[in-house]
Amino acid sequence: MEADLDTRIRAAFEGGISSDAIADLITAVDAAAEKAGRMAAVARTRALNPALASNGVKEARQQMEDAAFQRDRLQVAVTKLRERLIAVKADEEDARRQLAYDQIKAERDQLADELRDFYPDVAERLAELLARIAANDEAIERINTHGLPRERGRLLCAELTARNLTGWVWNSQPLARRLTDELRLPAFELQPGPDGGYLWPRSR
Repeated sequence: MEADLDTRIRAAFEGGISSDAIADLITAVDAAAEKAGRMAAVARTRALNPALASNGVKEARQQMEDAAFQRDRLQVAVTKLRERLIAVKADEEDARRQLAYDQIKAERDQLADELRDFYPDVAERLAELLARIAANDEAIERINTHGLPRERGRLLCAELTARNLTGWVWNSQPLARRLTDELRLPAFELQPGPDGGYLWPRSR
């Protein structure tokens, strides 16, 4: 039993052991140290017995010293194992963090690739479409204000038509946000200038 415990203690200071295994080992070593302490106390009481023959005293004293040494050695082992437990727990926590870090980084890299492939072309196309819609809105406003043919109602803008809306407000409450007013499209690559690096809205 003692040899097995010594083997487990030595193994605890090598790699590949879990914090749970060390915690269980600390409990076992603690119990063994208490047992050795009790054995040392019993042997000491026996060795101090004045009625004991000299050869018995010598044997009891040897048992006392052996048990006391084993107790002290195991108590030192418990102290070192507790230090080892702290270190192994720190390693396990770092390994957990490393796993989470690697997973998030891999997802980040995938998203960056998707954004790099998707955004520049789509943003350019959307900015160009919004510019044409804005120009058409201005032309519609001029028609509605000064150029409506007879028996023709006011034209709705392209965005209202696309979204199947009859107007931007109803009973003083907004029905929708206007894309050409609300949308901001930053340029994918830095483009210094008066527009602040935006594809939309464009500087006039």
